[in-house]
Amino acid sequence: MEDIRTTCRSCNSKNLETIIDFGNQPWCNDFHPINDIYKVNKYPLTLVYCHDCTLLQLNYTVKKEVMFLNHTYVSGTTNTLKQHFYNVVKENIAQFNIQPDDIIMDIGGNDGTKLLQYKSLGMKNTVNVESATNIADISKTNGIKTINTFFNETISMKGYEKNVKLMLASGVFFHLEELHGVIKGIKNSLKDDGIFVVEFMYAKSMIKNVAFDGIYHEHLCYYTLKSLEALMKPYGFVVFDAYESPIHGGSVIAKLCFEHNPLATIKTERYHETVTFENLYMSYENIKGFANKVKAQKEEFMKQIQFYIDKGINIYAFGAPAKGNTLLNYYGLNSSIIKYIFEKNQLKVGLYTPGTNIPIVNENEAERLIPNDSIVLTLAWNFFDEIVNNNSNLLNKGIKFIKPFSTKFEII
Repeated sequence: MEDIRTTCRSCNSKNLETIIDFGNQPWCNDFHPINDIYKVNKYPLTLVYCHDCTLLQLNYTVKKEVMFLNHTYVSGTTNTLKQHFYNVVKENIAQFNIQPDDIIMDIGGNDGTKLLQYKSLGMKNTVNVESATNIADISKTNGIKTINTFFNETISMKGYEKNVKLMLASGVFFHLEELHGVIKGIKNSLKDDGIFVVEFMYAKSMIKNVAFDGIYHEHLCYYTLKSLEALMKPYGFVVFDAYESPIHGGSVIAKLCFEHNPLATIKTERYHETVTFENLYMSYENIKGFANKVKAQKEEFMKQIQFYIDKGINIYAFGAPAKGNTLLNYYGLNSSIIKYIFEKNQLKVGLYTPGTNIPIVNENEAERLIPNDSIVLTLAWNFFDEIVNNNSNLLNKGIKFIKPFSTKFEII
């Protein structure tokens, strides 16, 4: 096991402070087949804060070849995410006057769901750079030109140097082991008037909502606009537009251009609004207090779970997202407490959760397997409304859905 990192991933400062240490945890996507004898590897999971550039980050890296050559996350699983992509895509095309022949490149574009939205609106020149072979194959099947590799500085030397009009990174920019190499690749690939659109899980939302389950080994960086700008400025990039989105429990969509682009001097009103609210909340005191809030939330949550256990009430779960495994392992919710997790992503059906060994079964089996008056923990809480709306039949049986991250222990 490699040594713990002692320098900032963004600015290389050594002025780091531990915010919360979850101990050794399994890699969150290390699902394994049911009945397979499997020893799950565990790695340090510690969130640290850089006092110089303000970036929240992990101080240990599980190699990208372990996590991203083959995995089970598929963007097209939920209608909520598809609709979100469509709305952002439509906005980008109009905002930047994207033409049908302009090159649109998606870094870590997964199964091509987002690029399919561009194609549906007449964009013909889309390319997905996806590292996971199994997911890249789905993208190709979906009709998207797909390069099965890790994006980095060298990818821009393969016919795309200064040719890309619109570069996209949705839910991937905080995964990057080769962070600076990727930024150099983006810089080399974009046209002089090109735009880089990055969507990232917002550190402000995570801290404010005490949504600690977003902390896992695939997420190496936890950005605010301030820390993103500090990272991108040395490469000549300027954030000129940004706004918050509720997707994934709280994200930011930021739009960047080169500093010589006229857009760089015309910051949007919603950019200024986002910065203002960020500055109001993201104080050092609030960041430092995050750990105590996480511990208090765990204590309160487990008291309620123990109440159900003592009453003999059955507990199940819906959705098997990667982040759910941080919650399950930190709370100690294993197969002795949760009998099944119900999931619509067929790549996860028939597997166990890493570290807690809860079997994942097809969502269609929920009505047959969940007894009346049971409790269902929604691990995929960022799609809570969609899950509840799709399972009104369970609500009619007296089955209650728990939303784990809210201002109180919320039950539907």
